[in-house]
Amino acid sequence: MNIIDKTLYHQIHPFKIFTDVIAAFLGVYFLWQRQIVVGLVIAFIPPLAISFFMIRLMDFEKEKQSKLGKYVKRYMGRGADTARSLGLLVMLAGGWFQYLWLIAAGFLVIIGVWANGLVYKRHMPATEEKRRGKGRGRR
Repeated sequence: MNIIDKTLYHQIHPFKIFTDVIAAFLGVYFLWQRQIVVGLVIAFIPPLAISFFMIRLMDFEKEKQSKLGKYVKRYMGRGADTARSLGLLVMLAGGWFQYLWLIAAGFLVIIGVWANGLVYKRHMPATEEKRRGKGRGRR
């Protein structure tokens, strides 16, 4: 498995999801408490460190073959990563400015990005359809 695939599939590993969620909410909490350095360090360093070690040391073939793996392959590209990051920044800003609605809005952006494939079905490129035997070229 190449580094691009590992970068994609590590996002759905339960340990990575757990780390991201806990780090985000702890970061928001400490920013709310006006501890900017602690909040930003907690929000960013653990998820980045966990990602680095997971990508370097683990194999994500099980995640790749899962239904969720197929989902992220289809719906979670660079734009989704950017949108999720912006959602986190909105949450952190909400913590700093002490606006619960801003924290909720950022969280909803993140959830919306993860769920976008459930709402907006993306058509596969023709080459992918042919590979799966669903295109016009099937014999």
